[in-house]
Amino acid sequence: MSSRNRIALSIDVEDWYHTPLVTGSNFSKYKSLDDFLEEQGESYIDCITDETLRLLEILDDFNISATFFMVADVAQRYGKIVSALKGTKHEIASHSLTHQSAIDSKTKLELVPVETWLKEQRDAKKVLEDIFNTEVIGYRAPGAFLASWMIPLLEEIGFKYDSSIAYNSLYNKTNVKLKNIPTSPYYLNSIDLSSENPNSQLMELPWSHLKIPPFITLPAGGAFFFRLLGVGYFSLVLDRALRKGDTMFYIHPLDISSKRIPVSNPRNRPNYWINKGERTEQRLIKLLKKYKNNFTTCKEVYLKNA
Repeated sequence: MSSRNRIALSIDVEDWYHTPLVTGSNFSKYKSLDDFLEEQGESYIDCITDETLRLLEILDDFNISATFFMVADVAQRYGKIVSALKGTKHEIASHSLTHQSAIDSKTKLELVPVETWLKEQRDAKKVLEDIFNTEVIGYRAPGAFLASWMIPLLEEIGFKYDSSIAYNSLYNKTNVKLKNIPTSPYYLNSIDLSSENPNSQLMELPWSHLKIPPFITLPAGGAFFFRLLGVGYFSLVLDRALRKGDTMFYIHPLDISSKRIPVSNPRNRPNYWINKGERTEQRLIKLLKKYKNNFTTCKEVYLKNA
């Protein structure tokens, strides 16, 4: 691919028990991470240290820099991951304090008081900046559940960009009706989260999607849909997006884990971990090879569009 447009490569660093199936959502088994740790103690299974180190090896092989959206709890308790990332060319961004969803997946009403949410995002930013000794300017909402009321607060905290909006016809994880969200970065309208009449200085790096006229838009951010649909589908999506401008792709260390993930709430998403492990690792390598001259960090994409 010869386009000068870029793909913001992002990696969401969270372990299996941070996922909404287990903690921090309206449908999780445990109300919060603290509840989980109180019951499980330190007997949890680490499914991301080796996998994060493997991702770093792969990125090194291709000389690609990425953005690691860190759950601050991971940064506090997974020392090998911190040591491997410190001082590298990769960007550190915030994926919240404990991966607690801020809004209900069905009603889109607040799951936690706004004041609590605000304090947790401040705390997460400070934790990451102190641990990694770097400025943190990017944010991604846990589970991609983003509400319009967050935009001025994210600005107030000091974030420069967000990368949470997954525009498609299958689901909507925001509290507004999304319309005409581009695949390229844009400054946010804090009322409807669109690119029209922006009234904030917070830039959105939206997830890629595929429009099928006249009415269908398919999701294509990465992770689950990458595991489900593979390189061919994502090559089509990324080729189209790159013709319009910069775009975004993301993955988790969990996506390449071959460990059995002890998800204890399988009823909601029984096929969620489809194709994880070696198959997805090989798909990722193929994608990185194809677009190695396009991949970069979210920060670089932000600066290019600021």
